[in-house]
Amino acid sequence: MDLSSQKSVRAAASQLLANTSIPTIDILINNAGVMSIPTRTLTEDGLETTFATNRIGHFLFTNLILPKLIKAASTTTTTTTTTTTTKASDSSLAPPTRIINLSSFGHKFSPVRFTDLSLIKLPKELPESERPDLQITEYLTGNSHADEAYYGFFSYGQSKTANILHAISLNQELLAKYNIAAFAVHPGAVDTGIGRYATPSDVEAALQRVKDLGMDPTQKSRELGANTTVLAAVDPRLKVVDVDSGDGQVKGVYLADCKVDDEGFVAFATDRRIAERLWSVSEGLVGERFDF
Repeated sequence: MDLSSQKSVRAAASQLLANTSIPTIDILINNAGVMSIPTRTLTEDGLETTFATNRIGHFLFTNLILPKLIKAASTTTTTTTTTTTTKASDSSLAPPTRIINLSSFGHKFSPVRFTDLSLIKLPKELPESERPDLQITEYLTGNSHADEAYYGFFSYGQSKTANILHAISLNQELLAKYNIAAFAVHPGAVDTGIGRYATPSDVEAALQRVKDLGMDPTQKSRELGANTTVLAAVDPRLKVVDVDSGDGQVKGVYLADCKVDDEGFVAFATDRRIAERLWSVSEGLVGERFDF
């Protein structure tokens, strides 16, 4: 399917739901995405392409095929094997039916720009809570891009923030009711070709900054890059996400380097109230309300 096209996503979901040879879906990994498209473009649905692809396409597809995940979860929790029963009875452990959203360290570039999802306003024209982090942008790329409404890493950062918030909302909607958990994963810099649109000078500057911070800038192989995603999908030792810590900040949802990372994200990416707002806005963008 073409994740940037809601028509294509709906057609794929319909085909999958109708396929009786796939009665249940145990694990969904929302992995596909685009990064740093050089110029602002809109999809056939009128949405900025990166946000439409990385966020809205996954939001719509996930919600449409949820009946088969719900069925998988109900089947799993009634399994009588010793291992499964033990896992299911420990309420502190994440259930085996899971949804994994690929996020990124790049979420730090930008919160969700609710008043400017298509990136037509300059950063200074946005409410303070929606402005991209110009300091991080300048530190990593050598240019703050403060005088640009659209910048590829701004759109990418917004979409990857949205993917963390999506996982939070999924846990709010599904964990207690259906025993389905969701996590967001930063896989690291992986040699997949996703950076093909990035400006070479920006990439070089970012890699040098990473080296200056004492980290290895070498891109991971695809096999190594999949490690954290696979761990999030199948590790029986993962704890249940804290969907309401009292201050609105959610813990346990973001993973990096094969472990839960409750320090490696920016607060705007793990705020339950922002997640709820994004869910509502996303329903409006796809023209459908989802009640499970």
